[in-house]
Amino acid sequence: MSFREHQTVVAAQAGLEQTRDRLGERAGRLAAKADVKRAQDKAVEVTAGVQQAAAKTAHAVQEHTPEPVRQTVAKVAWVCRSHTRSVLVAGAATAVGVFVLRRRFAREGRS
Repeated sequence: MSFREHQTVVAAQAGLEQTRDRLGERAGRLAAKADVKRAQDKAVEVTAGVQQAAAKTAHAVQEHTPEPVRQTVAKVAWVCRSHTRSVLVAGAATAVGVFVLRRRFAREGRS
């Protein structure tokens, strides 16, 4: 084999190796895309299942909750929606009060 033929073979081998590398990278990217697609499909499936279970649970709770309790909850929800600022202030005041009392009891060793 002459020097020129040897160089041609070496160049062909290098080109072949480079082509294999590129094909490997492309195959990896395609596999990753397929995995992402499968994961997305699975996420949609799981989400649908969770939503269906939540709807069933909500329906079961509604069925088994006595009417007076449902009416009271509806009234409380209406008051909270109507007086959002007052409810937030009362909640914040309660949180601060609990925080202060816990710190006070912790300092006295009663926690």
